[in-house]
Amino acid sequence: MNTIPLTLDAYRPTYTVIGGTRSRPSRDGFPVSVLLLNRGPRLYRASLLQDLTHIGFESIISMETGSDSPEIESLAARFPNVRFISFQESVSIGDRLNVGIRESGAPYVFVLWNDMRLATSTLSSRFFEKVVELDLACLVPTIADTQGVIIPSIVHPAMARQSLRMVPLTPSKDGENTVFPFDWCGIYSREKFILLGGFDWTIRNPYWQRLDFSMRAWLWGEEIRYAQALRLKYESSPPPDDVSPDIDYGRFWLKNLAPVYRGDSALIPGVKFFPFLARARRGPLSALDEFRAAKTWVTANAFRFRQDVSRLADLWDPVH
Repeated sequence: MNTIPLTLDAYRPTYTVIGGTRSRPSRDGFPVSVLLLNRGPRLYRASLLQDLTHIGFESIISMETGSDSPEIESLAARFPNVRFISFQESVSIGDRLNVGIRESGAPYVFVLWNDMRLATSTLSSRFFEKVVELDLACLVPTIADTQGVIIPSIVHPAMARQSLRMVPLTPSKDGENTVFPFDWCGIYSREKFILLGGFDWTIRNPYWQRLDFSMRAWLWGEEIRYAQALRLKYESSPPPDDVSPDIDYGRFWLKNLAPVYRGDSALIPGVKFFPFLARARRGPLSALDEFRAAKTWVTANAFRFRQDVSRLADLWDPVH
């Protein structure tokens, strides 16, 4: 499939919702819903839901990857503020976030995994007021491994010829810029997420899918920053990212590295086809179809671009 989706609603997987309601948080509650992603054994899920409810999150959505089970029915009865979304088909992580953030009733959505714990000592009403004041595409947390060691989760961009290199660093200062949310975790603006089109469901590799959304945010004038007060800790080791330049890398490259910003809009020059062909892992005819699809997508969004990747990397300022 060569068509590149233009909106979040271009693809809607089939799913069912069990328990909870889609109501917005109350006037006195946090302006943030929790979106819980699940992987591996569900050893920590019940206690995490209990912790999140105790903290004061009135709206929680748990994204299920398997079929309905008695455990979900039991948890739904135990936690009436939690909605469990179960998919009827195989979906990517980005697909799950697209559905969960669309289903959220709050203006901001906090994404984390079931194998994490949230440190609450630095959270306060003032922190959530700051979330609203900043109104960024995403605020990312401090993340520690199972031993409590801070992970290099802040990523800065660097250009090498026509390739983009990611430089991971340990967070150093509140408000520091980062290219993308590490392991998908952070507080997303629901409105900005929808306006950006969400995650591209045609990109199946989780790393390129996440990087595609995040680069689009930066190229379209939005920001992703580090929030020091938001702290997560892994209870188990997460799976590593597959960063190999597979077929999905070609689509990412076309959408984010090939466009050139001129005047007040962006375009993909025809001369970019041959550098793409060298990266496409496709035959020439298939690569040409993909290239044309990307040119159509960039043309449709031409005036949403505020810069291209070269300018982003050249002018990157780690601290806002």
